[in-house]
Amino acid sequence: MGQCTSVKAKGDKYRPLGEGLRAKVLPVYIGRCFQTTEDCLVLQVYKANLYMLKTDHMLMMMIIIIATAAAATTTDMVLFPLLLLDHHLHRGHLPGDGINVGLCASGGGARAMSFTTGVYRALNELKLLDQLDAISSVSGGTWCSSIFMFAKDFKGDAIDTAELLGRATTPSELTMEALRDNLVPIVSGITNADSSDFISAILKEYKGKEHEVWPKVMSEWLLRHFDGLESFEAYIAKEEDVKRIKEDNPQLEKKRFLTPRSDRPKNFIMNGCSLAPLKYNATTENVVSFQMCPDFTGSPFYPENKQVKYDMASIFPCKDFGLSGFRSMTRTMGGGFTETFAFGGPAPRDQTGGEKCVMGEPSTPFSLPYAVGISSWAAGGALNQVRALGNLVNIRKDYWPVTSEILPHRQEAIAYQLGDGGSLDNAGVLALLQRGARKVIWICSSWTDLKSSYDWAGATAETFNPQEAGVADQVFCTFGYDSSALGFFYSHNQVFERDQCFPLCQEIKAFKNQGKPAVVHKKLAVLPNSWWGITGGYEVDLLLIYLEKSREFEALLPQETQREIAKGDQGAFANYPIYKTTSQNEGDILGLTAQQSHLLAAQAEYSVKENEELFRKLLS
Repeated sequence: MGQCTSVKAKGDKYRPLGEGLRAKVLPVYIGRCFQTTEDCLVLQVYKANLYMLKTDHMLMMMIIIIATAAAATTTDMVLFPLLLLDHHLHRGHLPGDGINVGLCASGGGARAMSFTTGVYRALNELKLLDQLDAISSVSGGTWCSSIFMFAKDFKGDAIDTAELLGRATTPSELTMEALRDNLVPIVSGITNADSSDFISAILKEYKGKEHEVWPKVMSEWLLRHFDGLESFEAYIAKEEDVKRIKEDNPQLEKKRFLTPRSDRPKNFIMNGCSLAPLKYNATTENVVSFQMCPDFTGSPFYPENKQVKYDMASIFPCKDFGLSGFRSMTRTMGGGFTETFAFGGPAPRDQTGGEKCVMGEPSTPFSLPYAVGISSWAAGGALNQVRALGNLVNIRKDYWPVTSEILPHRQEAIAYQLGDGGSLDNAGVLALLQRGARKVIWICSSWTDLKSSYDWAGATAETFNPQEAGVADQVFCTFGYDSSALGFFYSHNQVFERDQCFPLCQEIKAFKNQGKPAVVHKKLAVLPNSWWGITGGYEVDLLLIYLEKSREFEALLPQETQREIAKGDQGAFANYPIYKTTSQNEGDILGLTAQQSHLLAAQAEYSVKENEELFRKLLS
């Protein structure tokens, strides 16, 4: 890697504020991969072995990675793909590469925030949080996880983990009064029945700058009670990097840096997606992952090791008779990361990566409200389909790729529309598999219930239709099924064998029928995925916490709370437990009541604690 020097400083060791920053640029890409069904070896392997064989061919090397479960005590016959890589190219390290245990928190607005809160609370009670190497979050999961990772003070006072997540609950004590009055600080921003008021006021304030509205809503509404998290002036970094960053950039010496709590997992990924440049159309063939971490931000890997093409977006929200197809653009997307504090500025002259790349300073810091806003901007994919709407409302940031021998041509930074990670992977699980996670806790805050009208008894692995069965799309898309929803781009998400989807969904359905929490343990083979840069060839130990109705939990609640649930749409818990993502309550488009949020968090907490042995075994 080079040092990315773009313009020499004239006489000074460092450039003054506003002219440039020195930051790390991390290349992450995979060399050209040639793989066929014939390119496989059957090998006898022992546990935890890594073999590397080099051919005599000057241009090629063969890497065979053989890994079996650490607990294996006998030899196994394993079929592995044989990957041939150009030796000039390499796979760089992602932020958090080589993790063992990861947790992914899915999207779903305030519903997901509340459900995720209960999972974190239970893991904290069981003293298992410190076993996590990484958290990967999406949308409403990011609402919760960003506060969980960064919040050190609540309304001016220091707060510890147990206080932040709310006290442990016992179902039989969850009276309507207790659900209303017990404080759960982490969700305090969403339980005030005022989101619609905030949005209306901010829209008026930001007339002509509508693309800034959603991050501003995140700042003033969601993050309002947590000192510093709401700031647009604070840079994001890891605590251990701040001293180096300020030494390399003296102009930042007095600037504020927001860092994660020291008692949290070392790696945190807030998932968004890069939709398309301004004026251009997002499709399944050009939308890629956009990952925001405390240390680095960007898009890892080149999708299928090639550039992507963008056509001009439609002028009208209907057929435009081919007028939009007259102009197209081909760009490199991905290839690596820029340090988060420096993200969003002009491109350096050398885009191949380095330790102290000199690059233009962004006009504003890439602050936490932007990251949380991007991760949860669910409307972005659909709005992008109409040029005027995407240009007007979608969050935008300047972006440039990291180049390599695969895609070597330098590209200037241009404004990209950025959107919800749920438009591409609503689980956040693929970011963990990119980093090689062997154990995953998957919080699925599903938006639809399983359909009893579906012919579950007559279905087979070959005939199963998960969309008709009411399975959450974030689950079935990882098995190679696609979704028909507008503004979602799931067609490249397969990482598991398709025939394994039905057995998994059967288990979820069985738990629901029994009235138990739907917590399913599965071991699944991970397939290679060149769009996401997932090498595959190993097994992931998966624990899925799937949001569904649990009669067992509800039966433990006080009678008054049960009666309120039984009122359905006429009661305080309409749609429980699968609250609407938006407009659950009239006049409050984004939020939940304290009673709604606290009850759902309690169900998630119960789901984990009732399956304590599964979690302890996974995290041992």
